[in-house]
Amino acid sequence: MYVDSHQHFWKLSRGDYSWMTPDMKVLYKDFFPEDLEPLIKQKNITKTVIVQAADTVAETEFTLSLASKYEFIAGVVGWVDLDSNNAKDDIDKLCENKFLKGFRPMIHDIQDDAWMLNDHLKENIKYLNTKNLTFDALVRPNHLQHLIQFVKKYDFLPIVIDHIAKPVITKSEIDQWKKDMTELSNASNVYCKFSGILTEVGPDYTKEQLDPYIDFILNTFGSDKLMWGSDWPVLTMADNYSNWFDLAMNYCNSFSEDEKNKIFSRNATQFYSL
Repeated sequence: MYVDSHQHFWKLSRGDYSWMTPDMKVLYKDFFPEDLEPLIKQKNITKTVIVQAADTVAETEFTLSLASKYEFIAGVVGWVDLDSNNAKDDIDKLCENKFLKGFRPMIHDIQDDAWMLNDHLKENIKYLNTKNLTFDALVRPNHLQHLIQFVKKYDFLPIVIDHIAKPVITKSEIDQWKKDMTELSNASNVYCKFSGILTEVGPDYTKEQLDPYIDFILNTFGSDKLMWGSDWPVLTMADNYSNWFDLAMNYCNSFSEDEKNKIFSRNATQFYSL
């Protein structure tokens, strides 16, 4: 039995998703639990984690309401305005729901690459830890030097890097990314999601493009610090659920069954307290 550590649901009529436009034809429609459930059953996945897809508390409340209705949804990573003086109140309110596991600020959409280091965030970020919450780092390679400082500053906070930090695979810009990710992998509080990779290339991806990045991540973070995620339905811009699961599993062929179980189940279960 496996865990999908990263997936989304949305309902366009809610109006939360300003980043999504009609020209994004594959994604510009509703995606609900009943759409995902048959896909995970095919792969013996029994638990998933919903990750926020909009920078509103209302969308987090929407996903939490779904978690209470569908048995396979084991947790929610939500959003709260960490810049706000009301952040602690919002965190307290959301934490009343047992499915709330952590928060993800949309760092890759924030103009200031060093935003995460702003001192005015300190009390709100420290408050996450007092509530036993986690931090998903939605970053790109240009954020990694700042993230290195962030994980040192908040070494008590469980942090997971989403989508291997979204390297620009089509441009083969790998050297600095490797250096930064290696340093991050050495931090005891940092994990990495084995997810979101195919969409960085698109539907015409090749194994030759993926190999340097995936092999590096598997070797650097290893079975103790990686967690597989689908990033569905964003994944469908490049491939389908089944193909990505099988491809990821094939990349892990050199790992023992116990190590694969960590990557595809136990690490996410422990990180998010599922």
